[in-house]
Amino acid sequence: MTMYSTNNPKPELNSTIPVAKNKCYELLYMPAKNRVYLSIYGFWKSKSIVSEYLPDLQKVLHLVKPGFTLLVDTRTMITHPQPVMKLHIEAQMLLQDAGMAKGACVDPTDRIATLQVEDTLGASHLSLTRFNSFAEAESWLEQ
Repeated sequence: MTMYSTNNPKPELNSTIPVAKNKCYELLYMPAKNRVYLSIYGFWKSKSIVSEYLPDLQKVLHLVKPGFTLLVDTRTMITHPQPVMKLHIEAQMLLQDAGMAKGACVDPTDRIATLQVEDTLGASHLSLTRFNSFAEAESWLEQ
């Protein structure tokens, strides 16, 4: 039998907690699914324009429970310089070390960026299943 408190309003089942949003990326956490949503936007010229990326990632990782899932949306990502790709590898290692159970990645529409995603996943050994659409990735994570 499930008991509910009448003192606290019931949170939305699919509500998300925004952790960070800027022109380069967005990080959300959905407690009901124990899922992190990471969207990568456009071109990152240098590491300095995303100086809060790893600290923001740490913030979201403080919210997750062990066995969390991850959905990375890179559809609008454009090829990044090598120093920035090293930052992505660091981020992927943080996600892996935090206890991610299952992850999905929506591939970029840019072919060169898709190859970069492939390379960084190989370098970090982060296990993400790759998809062409957000709906496919979300559906797979639900299984």
